[in-house]
This record gives sequence, structure tokens and C-alpha cells, in this order.
Amino acid sequence: MPRIRTVKPEFWEDELLGVLPRDARLLFIATFNMADDEGLLRWTPAYIKAQAFMYDDDLTIADVGKLMHCLTDTGLVFPYVGGVARQQMAVVVNFRKHQRINRPQKSKLPPPSLGTYKVREMYARRDGWTCQLCGNEIPRLPVVNDAHNLTIDHRRPVSAGGTDHPSNVRATHQACNESRRATPDGEEFIPPRSLAGLEASVNDALNRSGNSSLNDSVNESHADVNFEPEIDTDSEISSLNHSLMEGKGKEGNREGKGTPQPPSESSSPAVVQTGERAIEDRMTDAFLDRYRSGNAYSQRQVRKVIADALTNGTQPDELWTALERLGSLSKPVSAGTLQFAFSELRKPSNVIALPGQPLTGTDAKVAGWMALAQQLRQEGNPA
Repeated sequence: MPRIRTVKPEFWEDELLGVLPRDARLLFIATFNMADDEGLLRWTPAYIKAQAFMYDDDLTIADVGKLMHCLTDTGLVFPYVGGVARQQMAVVVNFRKHQRINRPQKSKLPPPSLGTYKVREMYARRDGWTCQLCGNEIPRLPVVNDAHNLTIDHRRPVSAGGTDHPSNVRATHQACNESRRATPDGEEFIPPRSLAGLEASVNDALNRSGNSSLNDSVNESHADVNFEPEIDTDSEISSLNHSLMEGKGKEGNREGKGTPQPPSESSSPAVVQTGERAIEDRMTDAFLDRYRSGNAYSQRQVRKVIADALTNGTQPDELWTALERLGSLSKPVSAGTLQFAFSELRKPSNVIALPGQPLTGTDAKVAGWMALAQQLRQEGNPA
């Protein structure tokens, strides 16, 4: 149901917003009315056309999809797939900074999953890459010192009935988040000592961010088709968001022993390293985004096993196939279970090719070795 919203005078003067097509600017204003009090809304071209451009016969659904692209590409709106029904949804990123909500109502729409790095990154951009507990900057890329890295804190803990909706989450340092949880209720939060050296971590992350590619191949959590954005963290988009929305207010297998060699064939695509983030981080996020629901996977444990396997020479494509096998069976991720997955993938098949249908994958390799052995026997050489 549409709501009454406000538009600030600064909206019309913003030069960066002014470079968007006129209809895209109109659509952005329309999202204020279509979004609920958390800034969430349905995000399909047909629905947006019916709500915002119902009388505009000169605009097709495809045209509306392009306008939606403009908003997602600039980071003003963040699309995602949410809920059991896998609905195409979106969040107006800085909605609560732009709108003052009297007596906010609870959202009936599912929020984006916090298990995906792009979602956590979106909230960090919304919060200006500033820790909402200590007020210091958060590194834009993961750094060696885990205490400085980005994490998401719930204003009202989940154990006390808090949700993952945008108004209840905020970007923080990992150390600050853990320290706040350990602080008794009513006592003042004091930044932990583990934040020492934060400036060096921030500078390192900024340097790597400036020299790396901004394309990410892991987009599992976003809309599957048509208007899936690439999240950009450079200063121009950040400036646009802030100028528009300025307002008030037990780890196992530490040694990595027994990490197996991979099978020779793989049918699934791997998470390709593009330079933006370490491949083990991106592969971990992709795995957890797909398989964490209903399973007790530990992010640190999964990342450790993946990193060990890659260090031992496992190819990303083959490792991803093994991880998919474990995730589909809801098995824990460890060196031992990877061995199980690889042994399953290496098992020769008894499948016999039908006439005109050649064998593929492992079956083809087994058939090839059998043919070679038969040829050697015919030539009098031992197989």
C-alpha cells in the first residue's frame, strides 16, 4: 500500500542525481511511496510499471527495467532475492536517513540475508564505512587483522526478538561488535584495545581497493535476471548516496592435514578470482549464501578449509564441485569431508554409452584408460 513520504529540497539540486534520466529520477521518488517503513519493496519491472507508470503507454516493461537498472547501478536501490518464495525484492539503501517515519510499522517483507558479503557491504556503504559503535572508519576490503574487519551488529539482539531488517542492523568493526555483546546492559561502550593499528588496516584496504577490479562474479544473492547490479564502492557513488540521503541523526583442522587432491573432472563453475577479494573469501560467501540456511556452518571454519585446499594445489573449479556435494548433503566442511566428496566424485561409473551417445566426464576417462590398456596388451606390452 502506498505511503505518504517527503522529498527534500536538496533532491532537485543534486548534480550527480541530475545525470540520471528524468524518468529514473521520477522512479526513485516513486520508490519512497512503494517501499514499506523499512525501505523494502517488490522489484520486478511489471510491478513497478503498474505502480509508478500505470498511465504511461509510451513506456514498456522493458523500458521500466532499464530505469530500474539506473537506480541499482548507482547504488541507490539494492536488489535481492528474499523469502521462501524467492521473490525479487529491493531496499532503498538510505531510506531511513531520507525519510522520517512516525510510528513505523513492522515490515511484512523478508529482509536481505546478512550471510552474503554484498549485503553487508551495502549496509557499510549506507553507514559511510564508519563503525556505528566507535565512530572510526571500517576497512573497505578484508584485512589480516580480523578485529578491524566489517561485521553487522543488531541494535536489538536476535535473541531478544530483533530482526535482520535495515533499521535494526548497523555496520561495525568485528572487535567492537564482540565488545558490545560483552558489555553489561546500561554500561557505556568502550572501544576495545584490539582496534590498535586500525589506521594502517584502513590505508591498506583503500590501497588495494584502488588497484583492484570492481567486478564480482559472486552475485548469488541478487535478482537472477535483467536488473542485477554490480556494487561499486568508489567515491563517486558514495558521494551520491550521502548527498542525497544526508540526515540526522570451535574451529577444526587448523593444520589443514589430509586435504585431498581433487578429481580430474568438474562440471560446475568455480568462483573466479578477479582481484577484488581473496578467492577463499568469495567462495566462502557463495557457499554460505547457498547452503547456510538450515545448517550450522561456521564462516571461519569453511574459509579455513577452502584456503587450505587452495594452498595445497586444489583447482577452484574442482574444489567448488566438492563443496556443492557437501552442501547438498548438509555435511560439515572439513578436510575429512572434502576427502569424502572427492572420493565420491572420483568413483568410476558403470554407465555404458548408448550407440551415438559418447561417454563424458569420468566415464570417458575410464573408458580411455581401458582402451589404452587393451592396446598395450595386444602389442605385447604389460598393461
